[in-house]
Amino acid sequence: MKIVCLDMEGVLTPEIWIAFADEIGIPELRRTTRDEPDYDKLMRWRIDLLRSRGVKVVEYASDYSIAVTEGRKLAAGDPYCHFVDDENSKTLFLGYAVAALRLKKQLDAQGVTVDAEHPLFAYLPCGVGGGPGGVAFGLKMLFGDAAHCFFAEPTHSPCMMLGMATGENNSICVQDFGIDNRTAADGLAVGRASGFVGGLMRPFMSGCYTLQDERMYTLLAQLADAEDLYLEPSALAGMYGPVLAQPGQLLGTYTEAALPAGALANATHLVWATGGNMVPREEMQRYYAKGKALAQG
Repeated sequence: MKIVCLDMEGVLTPEIWIAFADEIGIPELRRTTRDEPDYDKLMRWRIDLLRSRGVKVVEYASDYSIAVTEGRKLAAGDPYCHFVDDENSKTLFLGYAVAALRLKKQLDAQGVTVDAEHPLFAYLPCGVGGGPGGVAFGLKMLFGDAAHCFFAEPTHSPCMMLGMATGENNSICVQDFGIDNRTAADGLAVGRASGFVGGLMRPFMSGCYTLQDERMYTLLAQLADAEDLYLEPSALAGMYGPVLAQPGQLLGTYTEAALPAGALANATHLVWATGGNMVPREEMQRYYAKGKALAQG
């Protein structure tokens, strides 16, 4: 069994802030966590810089869904404003899908074959769904039935799973089921999934699974100890997928039915690791300490 762990931005897709800086003509915004490793300081610097150039920056204390809803309303009232909609933009969705082409080049360079006898399993942390949905779409278009894609969500924020399972997509939210949408995986703390992505990707996805925050913290510490690789809690949602895909585990029934005999042993398991280098060092140490405590106790 091979496991590949990849960051998304700057690896499979361009670094968004560099592209944004070039597009709007403010070269200072090319500054990233390579220049300022403390993400909170970096974002405050970016906001202050934008405001100094006359850009109106609105900050919301609520979750992602509220910020998107309010942003969409503001954009609708301004004929000169284009709202980059991670929930419904087909252009942005297809941009994420390009990641599959870049991944294929990386797999080819490593001599990794993807076919029916050598399947590719991709475990994608999912929030509103635009990014992971686009990546999964690209993988299915490129590798067909040899690609098996799963969305991974926190147990307290399973918006895509609920939307796809019920067929209601964005007509429902996790709060409708008495779920509080509170999770340490802040990038996945979304209560209502993209209806566009859920409706489109339901026939292409092999499944969804959830895991508790405690599991993500434990995996965070274990990965740091084993590989000296420090990821944010959200990024660890996909890391449990290869375990669940084994015989006798949650996704084992699927793998036994979907794969030719013996193919699972030849599978490549791809974990979409959404990041970690933007987490301030002190915060990451707190994550690590919590994960170690959970693993030991």
